[in-house]
Amino acid sequence: MVGLLRSLFRHRRLVKDFVIRDLKARYVGSSMGFFWSVVFPVINLFVYMFVFRLVLNARWGDNQGALEVAVVMLAGIVVWAAFAETMSRATNTLVDNANLIQKVVFPSQVLPAYLTLSSLINMCIGLPVVVMSVLWIGHLSEPDAYLSIPVEQVRDEGGKLVHNSDGVPLQRRVDIRIGEDQDPYRMTVNVTMGRSRRVTIPFTLSGSAVEGEDYHLAAREAVLAPGYVKWHLNLTPIADGVEEGEETIVIELAEPDGASLIKGDKLSMGRRLKMTLVDRPPRAENKPVPVIAATTPSKFDPTYHPLKLGSSLLALPFLFVLQVLFTVGLGYFLSAFNLFMRDTYHLVGVGITVWMFATPIFYPGWMVADKGFGWMLIINPMHWLLEMYRGALLHGLWPQALDVLKMFGAASVTLFCGGRFFRAHQSKFPDLL
Repeated sequence: MVGLLRSLFRHRRLVKDFVIRDLKARYVGSSMGFFWSVVFPVINLFVYMFVFRLVLNARWGDNQGALEVAVVMLAGIVVWAAFAETMSRATNTLVDNANLIQKVVFPSQVLPAYLTLSSLINMCIGLPVVVMSVLWIGHLSEPDAYLSIPVEQVRDEGGKLVHNSDGVPLQRRVDIRIGEDQDPYRMTVNVTMGRSRRVTIPFTLSGSAVEGEDYHLAAREAVLAPGYVKWHLNLTPIADGVEEGEETIVIELAEPDGASLIKGDKLSMGRRLKMTLVDRPPRAENKPVPVIAATTPSKFDPTYHPLKLGSSLLALPFLFVLQVLFTVGLGYFLSAFNLFMRDTYHLVGVGITVWMFATPIFYPGWMVADKGFGWMLIINPMHWLLEMYRGALLHGLWPQALDVLKMFGAASVTLFCGGRFFRAHQSKFPDLL
């Protein structure tokens, strides 16, 4: 492996010239030029978003909105596209450059290396799109704040579900009625996306019922810690034994700090929640009022991280090195093996597709583990690499030392084995071609 690296360093000018030539030739005659390096990942994003997000409803967690899912997918698509392109081109590169290898003394080891570098540079053109998306969604834009509105399915007089013309069951809002003798009623204040800083959402109270006399609330604002998207508010009715008739309680969100009020009201999402407080007999002496906290944050999902740019972007050059070592190693092996079995090129095309869907690019890894196939992630170096890229690009997380060591070990072994196989048969290349 050391000899191979020395040879590449010795021919570094040739590698550079090949990379420049390849980058210029990619879109020669195209009016958009390198802009296609941005367009291709975005087009793929829309296709896979339609299939995996809209049709299959794939998401990484309950705290993640559609825009976050799109950015997570885009980061995976950009990195994977560079890897897949290198594998496909490197496998057939010796055959494509047979005239150079057969007619002159040519250092064929530069061919898989320059293809890897060319694809990496092309990938770097698409990465700013990911970074700008994180900047816009995670820092410059604000999530929507809303109250969860309970809904129920519509049934006819016979108790059967009512469907619309598309066959979807109809829903309607539930008329919330709370008896004075009932346990506390729990409401939920939400934001559509977790933020890297605290979000405060105040709310106002109105209606004929009087806070402190007819019901009790311990807070007048929802405070969501960084990364949280839900906050629960418990309204405790007070059984005063006084006949007052039905009274109303209206909770309405005010202008939040760190978020925006949702535009209009949807069926299950709104800015205003109305309840009816119903007179009931006071509780029996042997039935104490339950002690329940007035406000509770939602259970935090430790796997969820809000979109955030940070100093972890400085880790990208190290990830580039790991990607190059791993990809070049595979390229050396496949390009040489393809001369012995020309079907390798076609098998690699199929294998790349299988590998892509076995790697959590369009779905979260925990779905694979839950189905009992977690071992597929444990043995998949591209899964390790993609997760490190996503952490550094999307969430401001530095790669874990163990993950870096695993990837470095896999890349080193791949480069050693692939390079050794390539060098062992390099003298046979002219005859095999």
